Amino acid sequence: MPDCIFQCANTTCLPFINTITSSIKDCQVTCLAQIHCQAATFYRSTSSCTLFADMLNQNENIIADADATSMIVISGTRFPPG
Repeated sequence: MPDCIFQCANTTCLPFINTITSSIKDCQVTCLAQIHCQAATFYRSTSSCTLFADMLNQNENIIADADATSMIVISGTRFPPG
């Protein structure tokens, strides 16, 4: 989801890891390598990668942000499979 971030009204979707990655692909790989990661947001200007766990109804918590791309893990794409 380009140009979007997760906006949470409660603590059920607070990030559990904030890290720096060199690209959006590295952010994706970082999330898929973490068994608890269900979603991630990559900020282009800072190369910041924010990982989220325990997210319910992720699509309902999206707001616009031109600097970010948010991603949701699709079942079966994690490696090794969790």
